Amino acid sequence: MRLLWTALAVPVSAVLTGMAFGVVYGASLTPVGWRNPMVLGFGALVLAGALLGLAFVLYDFRGDSTRGWEIPLRETAVAACVAVTMLVCWLALKDQALHERGRAVRAVVTDLRPSTGVYDAGTDAILADAAHHRRLGVIGAGHLAVGDRLTVTVDPRGRYDVSAGPPPAAPGWMWDLSAVIATVQALFTASLGFSAAAGRER
Repeated sequence: MRLLWTALAVPVSAVLTGMAFGVVYGASLTPVGWRNPMVLGFGALVLAGALLGLAFVLYDFRGDSTRGWEIPLRETAVAACVAVTMLVCWLALKDQALHERGRAVRAVVTDLRPSTGVYDAGTDAILADAAHHRRLGVIGAGHLAVGDRLTVTVDPRGRYDVSAGPPPAAPGWMWDLSAVIATVQALFTASLGFSAAAGRER
């Protein structure tokens, strides 16, 4: 029974990873990606539901009420792996898209403004093309000043924000990293399955 639940936990982990990638890939196909609160909320609800479903199944099968309110470390690790997988996949999809279709253009800083992002602090640089005819987007200002010129990469489809520098290289290492994270997640999930079966046998 223990080996069976350990083995079954591995495809469950694969499903979680697939859902995480599916949500991110779906967001990448929308015109504004995660900038749309509805897309972000839907993705969060889907993954939260999947993780909570896994937790309820395991705890119900384990039938162990002696743990009290201790922090579920392995369950937290699985959730963290799913979240990191989403982040890495989003960055990989962005770099892949900009690598394949990104266009390098010369831009000029037209204005500096305080960042309005929820998680950002500092100053944003407002960019326009070199002729000041078209706004290109916003990047972190860093040491930039109004009037500075730089090379940026823009997505002709407008799905991804402008990024500083030329188009990035193919993000092969990011896909490798996501595979490593998925493997770690599978190990944690298999450990949960083994513990659930062991707790049921007691």
